[in-house]
Amino acid sequence: MRINAIRLTTPDVDATRSAYRRLGAGGVRVEVVEGRTHGLDAVVLGVDDVAATERLLQRRGLEGDSAGFDIGDTTWRLAAQATNTAGGEVRLDHVVVRTDDADRAAADFGARLGMDLRLDRTIADRGVRGLFFRAGSTVIEVLVPLDPGGPREFGGLAWEAKDIVATRERLLGEGVEVTEIRSGRKSGTVVATVRDPALATPTLLIANA
Repeated sequence: MRINAIRLTTPDVDATRSAYRRLGAGGVRVEVVEGRTHGLDAVVLGVDDVAATERLLQRRGLEGDSAGFDIGDTTWRLAAQATNTAGGEVRLDHVVVRTDDADRAAADFGARLGMDLRLDRTIADRGVRGLFFRAGSTVIEVLVPLDPGGPREFGGLAWEAKDIVATRERLLGEGVEVTEIRSGRKSGTVVATVRDPALATPTLLIANA
């Protein structure tokens, strides 16, 4: 099981498609549909047998079908395993979603979807607990607010850059705002935030230091 595609909603489909071409996104399909707000609408999981996987997930207690299982405040769809999109200056590294129930997330992503839980830690300065699962080569980062009454933590996408310095300089040259490169939360990495509203979701570049 791995991620085939991400699906985004945006009021301006053409602008968002153009933004992902400009970003140089590869490795997964980026599907863009019209919606009243920007956001991550769904994640498409590639599986060997859609019908069999649908039945298995339903037997394990997930509500929905291959067109959409609601897990971690995000819709997860099933599709036939596909070859990753070729090329791309950046490739999807991890997907960040949120939920209010850590135990349910551990059960849904781990026991039901069968993803490998690699890390469970408290991120005190962000006020969240982070559960990190592996789906193929992509990490699913599930954030759970420590204070249910506090600010909601938004999800987003992180893209691994082959050359983060070159990608940042190119984007700046095309008029896209990108922060300075800084140390990442994961030891041995550096990151930069891409502040392009047309991308329709918070976007991070990440690379090994």
